[in-house]
Amino acid sequence: MAQRQSKRLTITQIAKEAGVSTTTVSKVLNQLPGVGEQTRARIQAMIEQHDYVQNHAARHLRKGQSGLIDLVIMRLEGGYDIGIMKGVQEVLEESGHRLVISTTNEDEDIERRWLRRIQDQATDGVLLLLPYERIGIADTLMAHNIPVIAIGDRNEPTTAYPTIGSTIWLGGYTATEYLISLGHRRIGIITGPLHLTTSRARLAGYREALERANIPVDPTLICEGNYLLGDGVQQTFALLKHPDPPTAIFAGNDAQAAGVYQALYQHNIRIPDLMSVIGFDDVTYAAQMSPPLTTIHQPLVEMGKMAANLLLRLIAGQTLESNHVELSTSLVLRTSCAPPRQESLPI
Repeated sequence: MAQRQSKRLTITQIAKEAGVSTTTVSKVLNQLPGVGEQTRARIQAMIEQHDYVQNHAARHLRKGQSGLIDLVIMRLEGGYDIGIMKGVQEVLEESGHRLVISTTNEDEDIERRWLRRIQDQATDGVLLLLPYERIGIADTLMAHNIPVIAIGDRNEPTTAYPTIGSTIWLGGYTATEYLISLGHRRIGIITGPLHLTTSRARLAGYREALERANIPVDPTLICEGNYLLGDGVQQTFALLKHPDPPTAIFAGNDAQAAGVYQALYQHNIRIPDLMSVIGFDDVTYAAQMSPPLTTIHQPLVEMGKMAANLLLRLIAGQTLESNHVELSTSLVLRTSCAPPRQESLPI
């Protein structure tokens, strides 16, 4: 049996050996049309024989680029960030860019150090997965001609840079409307920090659904959290201490919903028999919760893909048709919601 050759050839050498142009070899490498089937098969076999690997670094250098894309996030703790990162990574795998991830942990000093490094070191563009930041990161990046895309709604009413978001208000409305359709009138809500636009949008949708159903908004059923599991636990405890506890709880995200589950289990409150729970985001573990969580789906992977594709267009010098893109949220029905309980809570 003939042994596989170990010497790796350049694209020019492969073209010469195959008797074709370097353009033809490039088309095969990049899976582009315009090459005959037999020629493509011959070139592909030669590529595999010689273990040819595209030199993405050299290609980026020829274009005056680093081949690096930076993604900066607040914290890497939940499925929200991971879903978006998955979409970003899928696109960058195709483009040949490498993804560099940094976390700020809501620390202004970390934000400043990160920004200094970005200005001192090469990057082709930046994806911001920060609901807010205190030092004007996006404005500074734009001032240094660094392409930037923000993912998720920002606190600024308008931005000079492109943003990718989803229909958060509609998601809050849809979640509450669904609980009302089951017969619930006492609906507790655990929000995110109310200085954030996205948190206020969820709450506004909740209020609108109640008002349209002629259900008074009870401010004592509105609990502010921080989009973390611990908020779900603590705020559920608070709701259960209410003289007239809710029959359903709307959690601002699925991490909080997991905390709601934990608090209810500690009080032997069955879901959904004694308490309905609905989340927001539809992260990967939502379907594995017990019972599986009814939630509002945010197209996280699609948001990541779109953000990465738009950033690559900016890097290539293209003009975007719109500065803000909003993808649709939707209701995912599972088994954590039911009509209101007919018995008192065991507390």
